[in-house]
This record gives sequence, C-alpha cells and structure tokens, in this order.
Amino acid sequence: MRAALGVVGIGALLALTACAPAADPSTSATPTPTPEASSPEPYTGPVSFVGDELSWLLPSAEDIVALIPSASEVSAPSDALQQISDGGGPEFAPAICGVLYMEQSLASLGARTMSWSMPSDTEYSSNSVIAMQFADEAQVAARMDQLERAAAECGAFDYGSPQTFESVVADDEDGARALAGTLNADPSSDGWRVFQGFAAVGNTLVHLRTSLPDDAPIDAAAAVELLQTTAIGAKSELMESLTSTPPAEATEPEGDASAPWAEWSITSSGVGPVRLGDAYDDVVAVLPGAAVTPPSYPGGPWIFTSPDGTASLIVTATEDGMISEITAGARSDEEDAGVDGVAAPHALEVRIGDPVSSALAAFPSGTRVHISSSGQWAYYAADREGRLLTFHTSREDTDSTEARIIGITTADTTLRGDLTVE
Repeated sequence: MRAALGVVGIGALLALTACAPAADPSTSATPTPTPEASSPEPYTGPVSFVGDELSWLLPSAEDIVALIPSASEVSAPSDALQQISDGGGPEFAPAICGVLYMEQSLASLGARTMSWSMPSDTEYSSNSVIAMQFADEAQVAARMDQLERAAAECGAFDYGSPQTFESVVADDEDGARALAGTLNADPSSDGWRVFQGFAAVGNTLVHLRTSLPDDAPIDAAAAVELLQTTAIGAKSELMESLTSTPPAEATEPEGDASAPWAEWSITSSGVGPVRLGDAYDDVVAVLPGAAVTPPSYPGGPWIFTSPDGTASLIVTATEDGMISEITAGARSDEEDAGVDGVAAPHALEVRIGDPVSSALAAFPSGTRVHISSSGQWAYYAADREGRLLTFHTSREDTDSTEARIIGITTADTTLRGDLTVE
C-alpha cells in the first residue's frame, strides 16, 4: 500500500507540472550587465612639474654610479638648493659659449638635488644633478636652444684661454631633449676638466655636473641616454598622475580695499586687491589712500604704504608696466626695519615674524634656497602656472626651521625674461 501511495503522489506532481502555464519569455528575468567604470579623460595640458615631482627627473644612485664609476657617497634627493650668484669673469668668444658656464638654477622656482664625491675633488668642486622648475615650457625651450647652439658652436672657444667642449646631442624624443659633454680648460696644459649633461622636458631643466679625473672618462652618449630616458619616464608618470587627479583651479580671495591691510591675503594672484598683471594706474586706483614712494632708480620698485602707516608693499613692474612682483615686508636683512607682521598681509595666516616652519607646513613640497654670495636664505613655494611665493628669512638664523620670516613675495615669473647670454 505504501508503494502504491508513493506512485500516486509522483503521478499527481507530474500531472500538476504538465498543467502549469509555460513561462512568458517577455517577463523572464535577465541578468543586469555591470556598468563599466569609465576611464578618466587623458590629461592634455602643459607638462608642468612642481614640488616633489621634480625628483622623478633625477637618475637613481645606482644609475649615477654606473655612469660615473668614480662617484661615491651619492645622496638622496634633497629639497635644498645652493646658489652662488656672483657673476663676473672674462669675455666669451663666441658669446654663446657663456651658457655652458651659466649657473643654470638662477631664475628657477624650485629644485630637487642629488650630490656625490669624486676622488679628484677640491674645495671648488661641484658634483651634482639638479632637476629645476622654471616659469613655463617656453623658458625651458629657450634655454635648451641656447645650450644646443653652444654645443654646435663651442667645440673650441676662448674664455681667458683656449677651451673646448666635446659633446653629444640627442634628437628630440617625446618632447625630451638632452645633450652632454666635457669642458676642457686649455687642452694644451693640465687644465681642469668638467663633465656636464643637460635634459629638458616641459617646464623643467636637468643639469648634471661633475669633476672629471683624467683616468676616468664619462661616456657622453650614455649620459645623454640616461638623462633623456629618465625625463621621458618622468613625463609619463606626470601625465598619469594628472590624468587620475586633474589639477584644480584655486579660488583665491581678492581682498577688500577698504579693509585693514592685515586682513589681506598674499596669494599666487596678488596681495589683497592688488593683482599681478595689473598696471601701475590700477594699483593707484585700488589703493587711493596709500602713500606712494616712486622708484629710486630706473626700473626699480614703487613702495605703497598703508594710510595708517603700519604696512607697506614693494611693487615691481615689467618694462611694459605690468605688475610682476609684490612684496610685503623685506627681501633682505638690509631692508628689514622691524616690520609689524600683525599689521601686514598674510599668506594662509603665515605672517612676517613667524618661523619659516609655518610656511613649510602651509605650503609643503617647496624648496629651501641659500644664495651664498649674499648670504640670503628663503623658502620657495611655486605652482604649475609659474606663480611663486617666496618667504624671505633672516640671515642670522641660516637654514633653521625657526628662522624668522622678514618678508613674503608673490611673483608671476612668466612675466620675467629668460636669462640669456647675448
């Protein structure tokens, strides 16, 4: 009987299944496709490195030793830039050869540096590779044009005595240019020898310089390949970075001309209502109550003093009258007259009289600069558009993080002319 009931149950189920209506194809569930993540649009703007990105343009320590076997004690990338900035010396013939001796970091906005030791070092030796940011791609292209011209015309030249420059120049590859060679002073004697390499991409120039013992030549073609390959890789890394995180336009306050100057902000666009790129008459118009001290020499700055006499602005213009630089406070100890930082404009609440560590915190990834000829110290904070904030510090504090800020400058460096040798 149990077996019979089991057969009847199975039959009933089969009968019910047979009687059930067929599923409507139009209403059957279909899997929902997973939407594909959209890729960001590739970045196509200027090739503009800034801050710590400059270290991407530096060869590795291993690459430096492979290129310069005598090199030792290769340092890690540093945010410190040492400048001499003294000038002078004999005339060059042809004049273009002076670019080979030019201090390339002058007019740079930021840098990352590596250095090393050589067996032939003296107290005047300089062994380093520096990746430098300039105002824009045009300034770097102009400098590299000069260097390539020097490579072509300065195989033999005069600089107080006969000199030679034996070089290799690479073809442009993916926007990166490079050249390298050896400077020989008076090849008929035991004159000094210096190896130099240069690379340019976007708004950056890379300069490798090292002393060179006679028994340790450097392969110029290998140096060119290393510098150019590193520059191409850095450009690719920058494009990927700016594609995933596109640069955003900052909205900066302009400042109320009627407000106390202490409330004004120093930004990459100006100081309070005074804008970089304005004309002199525009400044006078927005500061009707300010006292004006005219330049003491042709091309010098104007000084605008607040109506209450507690603050002043040093305003510099280009030859065609566009405001290119504005300073609150002083640019050197000679100008420092005990400016009241409480009454002067500020940069993100960083004020004159504050320790420079406050500027490093508010504007990270800048460059610490020391000009040895004048003993001046400063902290540079640049943006991709060639705008530069400079925090000038007291000489007596050297490079201490507690060095006192004596002045703050904002400048549009794209309005400066390139340093040329002719």
